[in-house]
Amino acid sequence: MNRLLMSSFAALAAASGNGPLASDVRFATAEARAKMEAQLAEAEAALAKAPDDPDARIWVGRRLAYLGRYRDALKVFTDGITRFPKDARFYRHRGHRYLTARQIDRAIADFEQAAALTKGLPDQIEPDGQPNARNIPTSSLQSNIWYHLALARYLKRDFAGAAADWVKARDVLDNDDNRVAATAWLYVSLRRAGRPAEAAAALAPIHA
Repeated sequence: MNRLLMSSFAALAAASGNGPLASDVRFATAEARAKMEAQLAEAEAALAKAPDDPDARIWVGRRLAYLGRYRDALKVFTDGITRFPKDARFYRHRGHRYLTARQIDRAIADFEQAAALTKGLPDQIEPDGQPNARNIPTSSLQSNIWYHLALARYLKRDFAGAAADWVKARDVLDNDDNRVAATAWLYVSLRRAGRPAEAAAALAPIHA
């Protein structure tokens, strides 16, 4: 299954109260957890050496979140916003973890701020914390902002607003993974908004 879709299903389950929160994250093997713990330790060591490096701080927050330590991740991203208030990446990642923590209104506020900070700027590829088999990133900062903002609006049952933002997520990054994931949610949102003809039209460019 498309990795972005899998991630959004997990976020949807957690935010709706039907998924894991905090320490309830499951790992396939003890080795998988140990690997992520080691990656967190490496990220924390890098941040200790370069406390003014926003990238180092972001990776600590991301590694904490992968281990299910969402509240700790939120603290790291909040500290990053204090230190780097114009860096949209901290709002994007904190918004994502607000979704996981079922704080939807705060997530929407963060994604909207991230969108405002990146308006008119070139997009940037976002490195994957859990790379795919080919180790090729398939998402970008702006596609993730719009995608997760749309998901947050969907959770608030603002299906029209979600659809509008999934169009932005789809169009800002031209690759198959992003196009399929955003279009799948766009279709569902338009159907739930009572716009079946537009939903069908959204699927027209997708081919097996």
